[in-house]
Amino acid sequence: MRRLEIETIAELETIFKERSVEMTTNIRDSIQEAFDKNKKTALIFEIGVEGLETSFEISLTHKEWISALENCLKHYEEWEMGDDAIDTYLLLKQLKQKTL
Repeated sequence: MRRLEIETIAELETIFKERSVEMTTNIRDSIQEAFDKNKKTALIFEIGVEGLETSFEISLTHKEWISALENCLKHYEEWEMGDDAIDTYLLLKQLKQKTL
């Protein structure tokens, strides 16, 4: 899980609108960790807002993992990141076999 520190909600929107390798890898790694530990939810991000003592968490339920990983795979293919695409594909394959 990656911690994000923001000052405004607009900053948060900007972060999530951009497709970055770092964000994509964080999503895949968080799902991999949750899968390996047989969890039903993958914690993806913890968000801290300047001036607030409380932080927020963004997570994906088990039902959302396949869709999220398919998007990660698409991004890795676009970026021509073969090793990451293979790792993501193999995790997708494991998830699909487990859900059958």
